[in-house]
Amino acid sequence: MKIFDIIRMAFRNLFRSKVRTILTVLGIIIGTTAIIIMLSLGIAMNVSYREQMSRMGSLNVINVYPNYDNIQTGRRGRNDVWVEPTISQEELDKIKQIPNVEAVTPFYQTSVKMEIGKYLGYVTIVGIEPDAMASLEYKAAEGRLLNPDDKMQIVFGSNMKDQFYNPKEMRRGRMYFGWGGSGEEKDINFLEDRINMTFDMSYGDRYPGSQTGKKPKLYRVEGVGILEEGNWETAYQAYMNIHELVKLDQEYKQQQANPDQKNRKRKTEEVGFQQAKVKVNEIKNVLEVQEQIRAIGLNAWSMAESLEAANKTQGVMQGVLGGIGAISLLVAAIGIANTMIMAIYERTKEIGIMKVIGARIKDIRRLFLYEASMIGFIGGVLGIAFSFGISYLLNTVGVRFLGGMGMGMPDAKLSIIPVWLALMGMVFSALIGLISGFFPARKATKLSALSAIHTE
Repeated sequence: MKIFDIIRMAFRNLFRSKVRTILTVLGIIIGTTAIIIMLSLGIAMNVSYREQMSRMGSLNVINVYPNYDNIQTGRRGRNDVWVEPTISQEELDKIKQIPNVEAVTPFYQTSVKMEIGKYLGYVTIVGIEPDAMASLEYKAAEGRLLNPDDKMQIVFGSNMKDQFYNPKEMRRGRMYFGWGGSGEEKDINFLEDRINMTFDMSYGDRYPGSQTGKKPKLYRVEGVGILEEGNWETAYQAYMNIHELVKLDQEYKQQQANPDQKNRKRKTEEVGFQQAKVKVNEIKNVLEVQEQIRAIGLNAWSMAESLEAANKTQGVMQGVLGGIGAISLLVAAIGIANTMIMAIYERTKEIGIMKVIGARIKDIRRLFLYEASMIGFIGGVLGIAFSFGISYLLNTVGVRFLGGMGMGMPDAKLSIIPVWLALMGMVFSALIGLISGFFPARKATKLSALSAIHTE
């Protein structure tokens, strides 16, 4: 028999008992829908967690800190005074030699006071290697990032306006951050306005006891860029060339310690750093590089490490959810096997006639296998269609319902069905049908032709 004749006969046989076939297909639909929806819930949780992690920083970046593990017996300076652990330039040079490392930059963080027009602001300013900003995936929404030859140029975080206030709108003993005291809109343009910066945190204050009696040194700085929104880590910080920032900060500290002596310049290499960031070429290499950094004697942490731990937990959850759906599909597979066995008993005489007129054993086997796999395939296709419908309802009605309960999920998705999952569901359901029909088909081929013909 030709293959198309077998397929046509299999289709015709399926509709001999419409109710039984429909109920069997319905079982496959329920099983396929259950397993796809269960897996889609786990996939949505993974995607949501990854997006939250990416907002906190790049997954390819390792944060490096000094080793505080031996803080009780740590380094001692002069007069047996504790010296704060820092990251040295020598350690940074060792990190640069590690394979798969694309960029390394130390971070030098301090606080300054800025004046923009009538506004004052307490600003956390971070020194960074200018040519490392692009590698660390900093992106400018306005203006540009730092250039290697920049000195007094500054890039501001997306929410830096919240750090400024109008001294005239201050109430006694209280300051307003994030809004003007009277609710005024802050007229601040970081890229065009004149900006003064000082390390004296009392500058511009008018409440009693705020003035030191010394005229603070003001530096004229230039805003050249504003970072994109969405990264919580950079939203409330400003960035400057690390070499220039270290020089200015050390000069100020030296002047405070020895006000009657001229400032002594200190090289950047002689200053320890509170933090460093390391960019790795691929996410899969992050954990390996992280371990090598720890071997140097530094503490290292990355989003990829947290993501891996979360993936293990969510992998177990996905396995449980998928197992629940698989039980439904297993029940449906038993239904297919039952349907095919019943078909054999009802068509015993027909099988005998096929053997007598010369039908080959493999053709009879194919006939029943095709029927079983068609039931699985049709149920799988319809199950996928139902899955997309349920997924749509979860992502619209379900999200609104959870949002109404105060769970705050404006852009989140409860269910995500990637193409590979839909295709896998369709192939898996057809395969379940094929496996379920194997033993009934084998039973059909072993029937005796003569006894089958005489069966009523």
